[in-house]
Amino acid sequence: MSLKKALIKDALFYGAGDVLTKAIAFLLIPLYTNALPPEEYGVFQLLVLFTTVAMVFAMSGMNVALFKHFVTTEDESSRRRFFTSTVVWVILSSAILVGLTYILAGPLSNVLTGASGRGGLVGLAAINAGLEAIILVSLLIFRMEKKPVGYVSYALVKVVLIVAGNIILVWYLKMGVSGIIIAGIIADLIILGPLLWRVGHYLIWPVSLKFVGSMLVWGVPFIPASLASIVLTLSDRLLLRYMDGFDSAGIYSVGYKLAGVIFLLYTAFRFAWGPYMFELARETSTAERIYPKVLLPLVAFLGFCSVAFVGISPELFHFFVGEAYHSARMVLIPVSAAAIFEAMSLFFGAGMQTRDRTIFVPVVTGFAAVVNVLLNIWLIPRFSFMGAAWATLISYAVMAYMSYRLGNPLMPVKYPWVKIFAILIVTGAGVAAGWFLKPLLTRIGIFVGTGAILWLICGESMGLLPLFSIKKDDTT
Repeated sequence: MSLKKALIKDALFYGAGDVLTKAIAFLLIPLYTNALPPEEYGVFQLLVLFTTVAMVFAMSGMNVALFKHFVTTEDESSRRRFFTSTVVWVILSSAILVGLTYILAGPLSNVLTGASGRGGLVGLAAINAGLEAIILVSLLIFRMEKKPVGYVSYALVKVVLIVAGNIILVWYLKMGVSGIIIAGIIADLIILGPLLWRVGHYLIWPVSLKFVGSMLVWGVPFIPASLASIVLTLSDRLLLRYMDGFDSAGIYSVGYKLAGVIFLLYTAFRFAWGPYMFELARETSTAERIYPKVLLPLVAFLGFCSVAFVGISPELFHFFVGEAYHSARMVLIPVSAAAIFEAMSLFFGAGMQTRDRTIFVPVVTGFAAVVNVLLNIWLIPRFSFMGAAWATLISYAVMAYMSYRLGNPLMPVKYPWVKIFAILIVTGAGVAAGWFLKPLLTRIGIFVGTGAILWLICGESMGLLPLFSIKKDDTT
């Protein structure tokens, strides 16, 4: 199968799966915004931050190392040893992490919830983090084997279980934040057994310390990189909690979660693109031909979706979001735009991974994270949660710039800058028009017109849809 067909097929599967899972999970937003006051939703988001950080240490970059080594290794025995080493490492580190969390539950509870008596919540969050880490590593098999149907199936079952658990525990039993976390733990336990049985044929004994060591050398730089990425995506909630209150953190979190629709679309592409990124990069000349042809329509597509999403946001908030959270609509514009810059970072910084220079990854994300924190400290007192939103956009733009400066020299690729900037300008104009013009039909017209212009920008020199101009022999 040619690259264009394989990439489109996989992206569509991941995209459809993500849309289905997020659409189902979307039902949780009206549930949370009606069952939880803003300050409690803010507490939940800080526990999400803790869970995400805990998963970083549980995996220690082994998930990224597994993906790289598995895709670039053809020997089946080596692949099995790489997978076994990763699973065993993650299980052991998760167990240690849960133990440490319960020992430090009091102080952690003070920081995350504002009360030392809620240590049980933090302990539950640690258990959830450990289970999530094991599941994430196991699900990688489907991505590495380019079998998106299996990946999406497990993810879909999991989110259905989570929604059902939330309806019972949060809505009917009124268990609040603890009900949300327990619902996640129950869902993880239900799918973990069948999932490990499915990937069990990849397990091989004994565990090779040599393989563990080689993977840690490659993956450990992703620990600071992942922590910096968390600063970019979640630390603003913590800063809002201390600088503007739990209610501000909760309102901002709802807007960020809704804008996550654009990140969802990008993630669907990233999941499909991962194996091809390494395969195409074996020859710099191949990457130089194909990378720009894929990036340009991706940026245009994300821009087009941002215009559409902001355009329908009044109706979206009216029907699905509690009134106390309606001010979160303003967050959509900068956070949606941030997803476009993250997509650019994926391509601009590809050389850091494909040329085994992962030491540069934490430099890029770390610099962007520092910018994010400083901007949040400066902007939140002045503009409340909108200061955090604009800090997010600027930080992602900085990350894209740093990715290009450090990553592109390792694997030089010439990108069509004029067209990229044209897409950004047209997207910005479309979003602004859709925000300020009130009649729905007018906003629909803006949406259609913006799409047509973006289509023409991409199609001028490479065909109506650039991705379809990638020929089969481009992959050889």
